[in-house]
Amino acid sequence: MNRDSDITTIDILRHGECLGGAIFRGHTDSLLSPLGERQMHLALDKLRSHHNGNENPWQAIISSPLQRCASIAARLAGEQLTPTFEPAFQEISFGDWDGQETDKILKSQPQAVSAFWRDPSRHTPPNGEPLQDFEIRVHRAWQVLLKKQQGKNVLLICHGGVVRLLLAKLLSMPLQALPGIHVPYACISRIQIHHQPDSPDWPQLVFHNA
Repeated sequence: MNRDSDITTIDILRHGECLGGAIFRGHTDSLLSPLGERQMHLALDKLRSHHNGNENPWQAIISSPLQRCASIAARLAGEQLTPTFEPAFQEISFGDWDGQETDKILKSQPQAVSAFWRDPSRHTPPNGEPLQDFEIRVHRAWQVLLKKQQGKNVLLICHGGVVRLLLAKLLSMPLQALPGIHVPYACISRIQIHHQPDSPDWPQLVFHNA
């Protein structure tokens, strides 16, 4: 394959550092900190460098609607490009832990937290979103993205859990392996989907945490 239209390129950007300190930040709607803003701008510059320095290399911008992602997506959009805010790309919900200080929950429920970090597929936070349900909603949104944006350069702004899940699915890793994938603030990854007539799509991880 040698035509750009045969390839869908998806740049995935995790949000930067947030205000509010170290908390279980799932559906909690936090703003970016000043450092987080800088992290995002640096990451975007790196992504542009992988598009030969093109200032506006994306034909579509898709974002979680939570402010730590959506604020950057809205600023990137111009007169000819309107971002799509997709709720299914939100972070996993931590239930009763959501918005709570990490140290506080660690002290009060150390065994539950340890079990969740070791194997989130079998241990869900109290009233939290089961990992299998999280997997289903993210996978469905990903399939819609691929269908609607085929052949385009796409920017997806989302969360650490979403990035881990997408990479695990791409690399055929079990859900138990998600905690072992390092996704720091403003992490950038690129996935390319190669399309061939009468053949299954071929996804390829080009880089991660570049």
